[in-house]
Amino acid sequence: MDVLIGYHRHLVEALLLVLGMNLLLPYLLRHDLPKRVFYTRIGYFVFWALWAMVGFSGLMVWLFAGRPHTLPVDLMIALIVVLPVLDGYRAIRLKKLWLAEQDGIGFSMAVVGIEIALVTLVTVLSLSR
Repeated sequence: MDVLIGYHRHLVEALLLVLGMNLLLPYLLRHDLPKRVFYTRIGYFVFWALWAMVGFSGLMVWLFAGRPHTLPVDLMIALIVVLPVLDGYRAIRLKKLWLAEQDGIGFSMAVVGIEIALVTLVTVLSLSR
């Protein structure tokens, strides 16, 4: 059980790292639109892969632990639904902004900042219980 929880914890840390990368890269590449688009799309794929791994590992921990629904578990389930909605909205909106030849850096940073805040909040709440 400790191995599963450790695996899940490391995946959440990796997800936070990727979200941090998604937060900083558009700002660092603000003067080169083709590179920004390229690396933002790579960031989408890495986010989605880690999102799936975090969700699956969390489900395995919850099922094998045999724990009932508690507030932290419900928050984690809600977060696993909210994160892709936010990131999908960010992807669609950024594509429209890029086609209109606008940068969208502020919008991207705001959405990713919200994602980081939500993951951090749920992590802190789950560790405090």
